[in-house]
Amino acid sequence: MKNHHYVLKSSVDAEELAEDLRLQLEINRFSNYSITPIPSKNKLIVQVPDADGPLEETVDIFMADYRKTEALE
Repeated sequence: MKNHHYVLKSSVDAEELAEDLRLQLEINRFSNYSITPIPSKNKLIVQVPDADGPLEETVDIFMADYRKTEALE
């Protein structure tokens, strides 16, 4: 599994964004992922399978307007 750490822009609420991202991924029928908001650091951790390019691409596109930085673990 890959862990994507997204530090969010200050105007974005981590918990609300996590719910919005979950909804987007459900609409796209993805199921093998985990989203963990960390409100105290205004950060999201999104865990995706190593070989799931479409899921990863969808998350990256969704997060483009909300993130300040991203780190892959």
